[in-house]
Amino acid sequence: MESIVYDEFWDLRELHWSKVAGSVAVDGVFLKTETQIDGDVYYLKLSRYDSYRGIYGHESVNELIASRLGQLLGFNVPHGTLRKCMVLVDGVEREGYVYVAKSYKTAGSRQAFDDFYFHNRQAEDEPPLDCCKRFGWADYIYKMFIFDYLIINRDRHGANMEVMKNGDKELSPYFDNGLSFLCFCENDDDAASFNIMEDRLVNNFIGEKRLALNLDAIDKRLTFNELKESDRELLFAGLRDVLSGKFLEMIWSIIWERWQYVKKFRIT
Repeated sequence: MESIVYDEFWDLRELHWSKVAGSVAVDGVFLKTETQIDGDVYYLKLSRYDSYRGIYGHESVNELIASRLGQLLGFNVPHGTLRKCMVLVDGVEREGYVYVAKSYKTAGSRQAFDDFYFHNRQAEDEPPLDCCKRFGWADYIYKMFIFDYLIINRDRHGANMEVMKNGDKELSPYFDNGLSFLCFCENDDDAASFNIMEDRLVNNFIGEKRLALNLDAIDKRLTFNELKESDRELLFAGLRDVLSGKFLEMIWSIIWERWQYVKKFRIT
């Protein structure tokens, strides 16, 4: 697992931060940018931001937990870390945590999945899932359904997947996983009252608008790793000073209780 650095701030005040509006109902915007380190491109993502609260929320932490969970299960996710940082936004210095992941992009072009679909569907009424199956991407999509169900991903819209064109066409790793878990909970009381098994309405481009319904489309056994109770320590290593004990307890409950359902799709 990637380490977390707390002992000093990473000075990112020279970087320009783009403000990206949330695509589901959420206050504030998200700040994203990229930088180069030793010749490699890294993507950086902060939590929500507005001019009077500054950087708030915990979407960047959700990104890290989702990344770690994906690695444990053997899913195709970017490997990231979390860093304490200092940024300059709207002329004001802000402190926060930034999620950092090395670019998964290689030489060649890429295309948002929704754009690819609209240009490659066989007919106007071909569902995006059927299009994916036609291109041989069924396992990728089925595992994405499982991953998004486990983390309660609210925002797998058509640009939160990409088709990579590096000779053969393939789909990108599962990126942009911040609007997940307890993303709309602002305090411990909100977290304590969160219904971890509720099948909420979400912003999916492929399949249904409810995560549990997408699992009904899985028609085969899949190969992925087993989640163990001991994995809790790996998932939350270094985060006890970042999120409250109640948040960590509830996030683990979300993952573990939902795992009891999705593990039936796994080849043992």
